[in-house]
Amino acid sequence: MTPIEEIKNRLDIVDVIQGYVKLKKAGKDYKAHCPFHKEKNPSFYVSPSKQIWHCFSCNEGGDIFSFVQKIEGVEFSDALRTLAKKAGVELKREDPAVRSERKIIYDICEEAVVFFGKELRKSEKVKDYLKNRGLKGETVRDFRVGYAPDGWRGLYDYLVELGFKAGDMEKAGLVVPNEKSKSGHYDRFRNRIMFPVFDLSGQVVGFSGRLFDGEGAKYINTPDTLAYNKSHVIYALDRAKVAIRKKDECVLVEGQFDVVMSHQAGVKNAVAVSGSAVTSGHLNILKRYTDNLVFAFDADSGGEGAVKKAVGLAQELDFNIKVALLPEGKDPADMVKDGVGKWKKVLKESKPVMDFYFESVFSKYSNDLSAKDKRDIAKELLPAIKSIANSIEQSHWLQLLGSRLKVSEKDLRDVLGKIKDREKNVEEKTVDVGGKRSREEGLIEVLISLALRFPKDCSLDGIDDSFFKSSDLKGIFLKLKNSLGNGFDLKEFKKNLSSGEKDVVDRLIFKMEYSGLDEKDALEEIDNCTRELKILKIKKKMNDIGLDLKEAERKGNKKKCSELSSKFNKLTNELNKILNN
Repeated sequence: MTPIEEIKNRLDIVDVIQGYVKLKKAGKDYKAHCPFHKEKNPSFYVSPSKQIWHCFSCNEGGDIFSFVQKIEGVEFSDALRTLAKKAGVELKREDPAVRSERKIIYDICEEAVVFFGKELRKSEKVKDYLKNRGLKGETVRDFRVGYAPDGWRGLYDYLVELGFKAGDMEKAGLVVPNEKSKSGHYDRFRNRIMFPVFDLSGQVVGFSGRLFDGEGAKYINTPDTLAYNKSHVIYALDRAKVAIRKKDECVLVEGQFDVVMSHQAGVKNAVAVSGSAVTSGHLNILKRYTDNLVFAFDADSGGEGAVKKAVGLAQELDFNIKVALLPEGKDPADMVKDGVGKWKKVLKESKPVMDFYFESVFSKYSNDLSAKDKRDIAKELLPAIKSIANSIEQSHWLQLLGSRLKVSEKDLRDVLGKIKDREKNVEEKTVDVGGKRSREEGLIEVLISLALRFPKDCSLDGIDDSFFKSSDLKGIFLKLKNSLGNGFDLKEFKKNLSSGEKDVVDRLIFKMEYSGLDEKDALEEIDNCTRELKILKIKKKMNDIGLDLKEAERKGNKKKCSELSSKFNKLTNELNKILNN
């Protein structure tokens, strides 16, 4: 066998992809939210029998090599090396072309780790510092922590002796050209404790250097290179991803010391970003492993500001968010040093983010709120509420805010509608059925897929079509609704479709055939989708009536209140019947 065939023979695609994405069983296959674009409903499928993956929204797919290439952002040669290492396959001969520019950067970074490690072992002063901070020798070795000596060309000279070129060291972000002399280079990191940054496959791609003594920025990080993108690389995710998936929760801290100390304390689902604030790129990566985030940033004004910015992005991605309340002047590393139990207690007592916001904002005011106080409180809290992706959760917080401010929810909604959405850094690909869809439209798409595959078992009668954003999907729905039954002929049906509608139908049929559902599973899925659509429709009506009822109560219109209460109770009974069946 060739090395590629041997790797495919030894590795199962489900095991490889599960190292990056949280997969769920779906018939014979597995499904997940696509790691390559933002979506609410899973459209990413993995077939263990065919050893392939495919996303039906962004219409991309392939084998384990193409997956690693895309998710790591590397060339085929790099994916080959990564998977060969995982499979235990030796690549005996390396083609010169395989030694890409990125590979040279990898090699330089690896040698830099060795150099920094040697320098740390030589410095008693630095070892004592790490010990006094609470870091154990075993942890230092495990995370490959090192030390950049206080000289201008220590690393540079070391790498030159190994045969590396100055230009390649500069591309790796480890040396800087000397602009004054216009010749020569000097080390970027000097007199700093060095934390190697690894990608998801455990390859060193960059560094974060923490100030040891003297003056300067607390942290200096590798600039963006071919191997390192600070907006996507997450420190310690390579070793934390298993614990994150197991606990179904990720603890996000600010610094490398905080991460390392947390892992030493047994909190192995902790990670940090390096060299930038939290971005949508970081959050999209974390979304592959969990929907639950705990922010544990320093308890100062800067930390609180960083939390609010990061939370806004996380809310847009529909994460469940908590905030760990650290004592003033303490960071997670300090908490671990004071006692492992204290750090774990802080995490256990983390508050849901909106509780944190409400408590933080209302603590600034007395119980007797003036009109200006109410306006200022709303000004602080409404943008956070607007960022909540889930409409039911958003309504909950609006109702609570209205109750505490003693103003109507309708008035708050009017103000909410005038607030501009947060500037989104989330990149979205437009899918061929209308881009971002409502939950109802997503369910209808599933029903259409099932109807095309099992036309005699599926009925679309009584399904509302008013919420469609995609004209193609709506057109298919209306034509299909009147064509279903035992006499349904797919070829004849497609003759009446536009070219755009035909493309959507072909995709939906392919998706349903690939899903592995048999007729029994399909019937159950049809019932589930129809049931959920009914529930969503009733809840929407109840929410609308609830708003009207609050307004009627505020105006003292008893007759209107009685009528609305009666309608609300009828819908409640109707909903309970569905839920209890």
